[in-house]
Amino acid sequence: MLEKVYPTRIIVPMMQHYGVPAVPTVEVGEKVTIGQCIGAPEPGSFSVPVHSGISGTVTDIRDVSLPNGVKCRAICIESDRKRTYHQSISPRSNIHISASEFMGIVKNAGIVGMGGEGIPTIAKINRARETGVTEVLVNCLQSEPYSYSDFLRISDSADYIVMGAVALAGAVGVTRIRFLVSESASSEIVALQTAMQRTAGEYSGYSFDFAYFKNRFPQGYYRLVARALYGEILGENDTMENACHAVMFNCSTVFACWNAVADGLPLMSRVLTVTGEDGLGHNVLAPIGTPVSELLDSVNGKLETNNTIVWGSCLTGLVTNDPDNTPIIKTTSAITIVRDDDVHEYPCIHCGSCIENCPMEIEPGIVTTLIKQGRYDEAEQEGARKCISCGACSYVCPSGLPLTPTIAMFAAQKRNSVVSAYSTTEKIDIGSVTLMEAYEDVSSKEYVKKEEKVVLPFEGGKFI
Repeated sequence: MLEKVYPTRIIVPMMQHYGVPAVPTVEVGEKVTIGQCIGAPEPGSFSVPVHSGISGTVTDIRDVSLPNGVKCRAICIESDRKRTYHQSISPRSNIHISASEFMGIVKNAGIVGMGGEGIPTIAKINRARETGVTEVLVNCLQSEPYSYSDFLRISDSADYIVMGAVALAGAVGVTRIRFLVSESASSEIVALQTAMQRTAGEYSGYSFDFAYFKNRFPQGYYRLVARALYGEILGENDTMENACHAVMFNCSTVFACWNAVADGLPLMSRVLTVTGEDGLGHNVLAPIGTPVSELLDSVNGKLETNNTIVWGSCLTGLVTNDPDNTPIIKTTSAITIVRDDDVHEYPCIHCGSCIENCPMEIEPGIVTTLIKQGRYDEAEQEGARKCISCGACSYVCPSGLPLTPTIAMFAAQKRNSVVSAYSTTEKIDIGSVTLMEAYEDVSSKEYVKKEEKVVLPFEGGKFI
């Protein structure tokens, strides 16, 4: 069951993605509506727009620090409880758009990868077009214990995922689509197969296939998928597009793409799982920016919140000590409550358990020691940047060492350091521009190299 959350306020960070922060387009005291663009990229920057998921008043624009180490500006909005949508938000009556128009919609909707680091979806599309990929992969491999948000999205919205996959394939320029699923996800597989049959008359020339994976953790990270499907071991600077000639999108990201096309909605809310250690899960639809404390207060049933609150899933998430000021963002798939244990740390006993269980073949004990000693270059040489934050090393460590947090934070900082520094621009004035009214973005023009008059593959247009 999907529970809807209506927060009294939201805190919307300007950086919820891989790249640089967006710049506020509103000011304190300004009235905003649902779907309104409240943060826009500076021209030429590697960024995406940010939208409001509630209607209300901007009460503050301040600096925030997220549990993942990101520090940026955030827009605070108090709800007016009216749930008023921006005037530009309306369903599309007929889908008859070109590849470039689809890409513009995805870009302006602020869609990013919702299952990982939050790479802007428009960037992945552009890279796939440039490298000439041969297939689109839809990642349905949510393998983290007690996290079911992607599974619910598949069960409830399989048609949108299938149609979004077709639209992405059309924009990229391929006809083969593969769904990566767990072999035990029988209901989700049936939902997708039924959606394919139901929508088959609305496009032609596209082939669908399933790749079945064992039900284990971790599973869906792109480096592991590249090894499993293509036998490719990706280096630190390799991409799936270059090495495997494939591009992979998370199923919730694919849904968001079709939601923007068909319903005119930007990425302003998401489904996530709220769960406790007892395994009692609540799948909720919440506006992005909802404070964790309001999320926990709103779910049906009782979750003990006097324990540790994890911003994310139980193994890959990060602890937050300030749930009132920590919001969910575009990449938050879960909020997890875990029991407070008095865990003592002991010196490393060199048992090798962390090495045996690391899916990326890192030596976590050695890398952690190097990072703590400030020997960062050596830590990089030992493969620290390959860390996928799966939590396996910390979970098996008999000494209770925080291996995953140490390496993952270091890896994230190194990956983000390749992006240009954030400009100090205080506000971008875009007037009434919002989701579908494109504002100037010179960076997107550099990537468009294929024929732009190609219409997405829907027979004579698709009526909604």
